[in-house]
Amino acid sequence: MRSHFRTALGAAALVTLAGCQTLGGGGSTLTMVETDPAGALVKVEGFGECEAPCTIELDAARNITIAKAGYNTQRFVLLPGKRKVAVVLQLSAPTTGVGKTELPDL
Repeated sequence: MRSHFRTALGAAALVTLAGCQTLGGGGSTLTMVETDPAGALVKVEGFGECEAPCTIELDAARNITIAKAGYNTQRFVLLPGKRKVAVVLQLSAPTTGVGKTELPDL
């Protein structure tokens, strides 16, 4: 039970922290990468890219970059052995309290 909690806690750290992180560990595996919102570019350094949600095969530690227009880019090291990675993207310039009356006329 504690093992699952630590794994969930580690995944939560990935989602909330910016910068370079390391996730996973083990042999060659297929890893599902999901982003919220969907449609982010997932780039595996030196191997290609895909649009999330997508599945990538990892046989060694790989630098991963996840980017979407309007959101902060996230970079981390992903190790084989991780079956699923869910990344919540943060707006690069979040706004609050924008109502219809504050929008310009078109």
